[in-house]
Amino acid sequence: MPITVVINALKPLPLPQIVAGVLLKYVNLGAGWRHRLFVLEDGVLRYYKIFGPAAIKIHMLLDSLRAKGEIFLVGAEVSMLENRDRRSSAGGKQGSGSGRLPPAQGEIHLQVAGVRESAADYRKFYIHTGMQTVALRAESTEDRWVWSEALRAAKGAWQGLTPSEAGALARDNEDRILSGDDVFLQYLSTVEDNLVSRNVDSAARAYVADLLVQEHQKLHQVLVAEANKRSSLLKRIYQLENEKRELETAIVVEGRQTSDKRISPSESASVVSDGEEREEERVSHIFCADGGDGNETDDEFFDVDDAQGTAGRHSRGNSLASMLTPTGSLLDGLDLEAEVSAKEPGSTEAGALAPAPAQPASAAAAPARWEQGTPGDPAWLLAEKGESTPKGIPRRRASLPPPAQQEKTVSLWSLIKGMVGKDLSRVCLPVYFNEPLSALQKSAEDLEYSELLDAAAGLPRASADRLLYVAAFAVSGYSGTVGRAAKPFNPLLGETYELVLPEKGLRLVAEKVVHHPTVLVMRAEGRAWCLDADAEVRSKFWGRSIELRPEGVLRVRFADGDTYVWSKVTTSINNLVLGKIYVDHGGIMRVRGLDSGLTARVRFKETGIFDRDPRQVRGVLERGDERLDRPILHGHWDSSLHADLEDGSQVLLWRKNPPAKEPTRYNLTAFSILLNEVVPGTEGLAAPTDCRRRPDQHCLELGEYDEANAEKQRLEHKQRAARKAAERGDPIRPRWFEHVPSAKPGEEPAYRYKGGYWEAREAGTFEGCRDIFGPD
Repeated sequence: MPITVVINALKPLPLPQIVAGVLLKYVNLGAGWRHRLFVLEDGVLRYYKIFGPAAIKIHMLLDSLRAKGEIFLVGAEVSMLENRDRRSSAGGKQGSGSGRLPPAQGEIHLQVAGVRESAADYRKFYIHTGMQTVALRAESTEDRWVWSEALRAAKGAWQGLTPSEAGALARDNEDRILSGDDVFLQYLSTVEDNLVSRNVDSAARAYVADLLVQEHQKLHQVLVAEANKRSSLLKRIYQLENEKRELETAIVVEGRQTSDKRISPSESASVVSDGEEREEERVSHIFCADGGDGNETDDEFFDVDDAQGTAGRHSRGNSLASMLTPTGSLLDGLDLEAEVSAKEPGSTEAGALAPAPAQPASAAAAPARWEQGTPGDPAWLLAEKGESTPKGIPRRRASLPPPAQQEKTVSLWSLIKGMVGKDLSRVCLPVYFNEPLSALQKSAEDLEYSELLDAAAGLPRASADRLLYVAAFAVSGYSGTVGRAAKPFNPLLGETYELVLPEKGLRLVAEKVVHHPTVLVMRAEGRAWCLDADAEVRSKFWGRSIELRPEGVLRVRFADGDTYVWSKVTTSINNLVLGKIYVDHGGIMRVRGLDSGLTARVRFKETGIFDRDPRQVRGVLERGDERLDRPILHGHWDSSLHADLEDGSQVLLWRKNPPAKEPTRYNLTAFSILLNEVVPGTEGLAAPTDCRRRPDQHCLELGEYDEANAEKQRLEHKQRAARKAAERGDPIRPRWFEHVPSAKPGEEPAYRYKGGYWEAREAGTFEGCRDIFGPD
């Protein structure tokens, strides 16, 4: 048979007793790759320097080796170096000699080492000794294969075999592998038949078959090595995950025991008096851990300025509240202590940006809706203050309800090991990995610092000053993401969210309009501005990190018609399996003024491994292709943003609000804590599709985890049934927004608010809303 002839023809030459050759060895970061002479003898790989004062006399070394037995030289470089040394030593008294070998610079015992070839560089291979990894590079791919085969054969000495016996054993194993692979044997037979039909002589056929078999054996070795490596990696990850879960459980138990000793249940929901500090239970939870890059020793989220105004990065510059005319701050209803601000060194009042007054001189006429062009309080805000809340602004909550059930620990790896490379919006996770907020409410967090837009509305139209405040507003939306690695609830199709804050002069409505891919649309209205946004977030899980790439446009239009647009940057959640979890943002954000032609180009610097100043933000202003020297934006997206003006002064545009007194394990901000609250007196005003009516999210907020999981599964089953019904001819269309095919890409959102929501809310009749939360 042709196949039998081919197999019998594969008789490699007997492996030599001694192998020598020149390889490149990676020394360190400073020295890089250096040439070394390597000698393989009796299962030990030694290497010598060939350049410099400590260089070995290569011809003397090789002569000593030849006196011991057969030697095989790999590569042409070693012969060239040997001839060089012989010529340089001509006329001397050095003999060829057969005495003891000179001392080597280092040696590797292959009995306890492993050999691995690089998949990226076809000349590189590694030797793992257990204590270190030696990186080597051959002159060519063929030389690497010769060295790999010789090293693997030399490992047979550990089993009491000579190199030649180990090589014979390896060849026997390869023959068994080949004889057991029916698919490859059939392939060889097909190749043999094709060559015979083309009148190829037997020698050429044997040569082709030899090449195919060698490649087959090398690929088989690679597959076996990868399988072993994967098995070892999985075992290690399982072990680390079990250790992490046990450690988390121990921390939870210890923290609760300490909390029970120091605080009674009645005191746990109130602020500790008499100057005592309540010890907060801070548990590192997968998907819910504090932010950070692993290079800092302090916890940045909880080290923000306290009520006494501690000095530091967060206390630099003028307070934003001192720049804005009092218009009713959200913090007034949160019972948060006022933050003491410090004067920015080097800043001047003359050079500071002029803040927008609450009631400009042009607003002497009676207040009207912002669409009518009056920058004063719109009619809806006056009605909300006077009619909807006759007793004044309601007091907002400052903490979540205490959990009714002890949280369970869940093995992360058992859930995510099959999710690598998938879109997380299609992955169903238990509620233990969620925070009690919907993605719609997460989008509403961008409006926490809406006072910046109020300030921008009072500045000159299409001015650089207004652009700076809009850019500061765009950056401020990321400040609440520190330590917020938990997954928000993925809204159901048709789910909505409304937020009415008369104390901020703000109201908004948001809706999920597309299920796959997930598309969220929002319309927010302020005193003299309107913001439209659509967001399509594409998420990917890469094993140790999650990447969130938002696609969509945010557009703010002021009462005078001045319009600005921008898009969000990429967000990543890192160190999911090992290390300290942290959230990072990176990329370029361009805030464009459509009327002024100015663009604020803001760069979010990605956090590096050795970055001592993470979360930096820097920006410049551009007019077309021309970059302006001033103003310059700089700061950190988790704390503050400053602007260096043309006259050399500096002004604080924005600074982060103080943290919540009880952020819970979710690390919620003071603003995000109130987003899921149903304010007393407004229970029946929201639409039946509002996410605050969602039962699984409500149960999670109360700490009823078992019921929350059950409700989540029920709602997902109901949504799948509704989607199948829609495919049969009952399509689900957005209720409050409509698609605009003619929208300008990059300038206008793809969905437009078609109106009617606030009128339906005032009338108390939401016709056309689907029942998405009710019984099946």
